Amino acid sequence: MSEYFYVKPSEVSERYLNVSGEEAKHIASVLRHKRGDRVVFVDGLGVEYECSLEAVTAQAVSARIINRSRKSREPIRQVTLAQAIPKGTRMDLVIEKGTEIGVSAFIPLISQNSVVKPENDLAMPGEADEGRQARWTRLSVAAMKQSRRSVLPRIQAPTELAALWEQCDAYDLVLMADEAERRQTVAQVFKDLPENKDVRKVLCIIGPEGGFTEEERRRAKEKRVHPVTLGPRRLRAETAGLVLAILALEHLGELG
Repeated sequence: MSEYFYVKPSEVSERYLNVSGEEAKHIASVLRHKRGDRVVFVDGLGVEYECSLEAVTAQAVSARIINRSRKSREPIRQVTLAQAIPKGTRMDLVIEKGTEIGVSAFIPLISQNSVVKPENDLAMPGEADEGRQARWTRLSVAAMKQSRRSVLPRIQAPTELAALWEQCDAYDLVLMADEAERRQTVAQVFKDLPENKDVRKVLCIIGPEGGFTEEERRRAKEKRVHPVTLGPRRLRAETAGLVLAILALEHLGELG
């Protein structure tokens, strides 16, 4: 049972599940599965279903549930990545690879120096009528299956950085990669935490290529956000997001 497939929670009953659309087409026409084949479905909410296929067509697939288990291979501690949206399709890489490494949620971010704005949320060439949000969800579903996760990361609507500050209190720790910071590393932040502080939810903030403004840095300080350096080399915004998320997951003990 090497393949993972996605089933919407609404398509699952007590003993059976049903999928349609592209997932059914992939099962029937691309992989050519047949009645009686054993496959695994995930519902994006943390449940895996080991199933035996009952009926297989390119339009719809039904399967009998043999076993169900919860949250296999999922991080216990959660990292949310608030990433300033880069130009073009580079945010696609952040969503795809972030899902693979274990990011729990994404917040597409708009800051004062952002070039990409919400009103420019257009379909990319060759993707008629599909906006960024739909494409990001599709990419995250594919990455969830590829990495054998069972939870589909939440992808919020684009959020202004000014509004994000009000969400910081919901996290145990907030890290902000800032090229103006020269000394404090992620390792140093974790080392300096009180011994009795239990960190389970971390927010990682990444700005645009133009960096943060002084006003944004001032607001970050007010919210007790920890500015960190990611090293001496200048990273693209999308690279910085993945590096910071990986460092956070590593220090939380979620990367093995």
